Amino acid sequence: MKVNKMFISVLIMALSILALPAAHAGMSAKKEMARSHMYFRQHTFNFGPYFYQYHPGPHWDLVNAKKLHLSPTQIKAEEHLVKGMKQDTMRGIRDLKAAYRRYKNDARQQAPKISTLIRDVKAVGHTQAYLAYEMIPYHLKGYRLLNNTQKVIYKRLAQANWTRIMDMKKMRKH
Repeated sequence: MKVNKMFISVLIMALSILALPAAHAGMSAKKEMARSHMYFRQHTFNFGPYFYQYHPGPHWDLVNAKKLHLSPTQIKAEEHLVKGMKQDTMRGIRDLKAAYRRYKNDARQQAPKISTLIRDVKAVGHTQAYLAYEMIPYHLKGYRLLNNTQKVIYKRLAQANWTRIMDMKKMRKH
């Protein structure tokens, strides 16, 4: 499944603000972040084309703060949303990986219980769904922080952003 570079870039920027210990800085942190981004993209039910194009989220709002004429209070609120979104995303990734591990370990058993495997599959489905939908409230709350004039600008910028993303995707295909 291909996801456009702009969405990936925005997601990377959004998740990169996570506080990492100094010992993890450098290449290993970048590799881990890249793995997290890839994992997120693979387990979010096409978040980019279905939702992001209309609601690019609080990090995008901050990137466009000047164009949106965000007030200092709005900027602080958007920053708070970004932090929460990142924490929830990383928690979701951790939980999904753990659910897959449980399923894999239980499936390896010589005579696994059907009820255990069904429980494991449901847990994987639940955690994957969480990862797919946990960002939605943050994106919508970020949008709701805007006044009516800012919302008009937001819609115009979001549409232009998505058009750019699609143009880049077309260029990559050729």
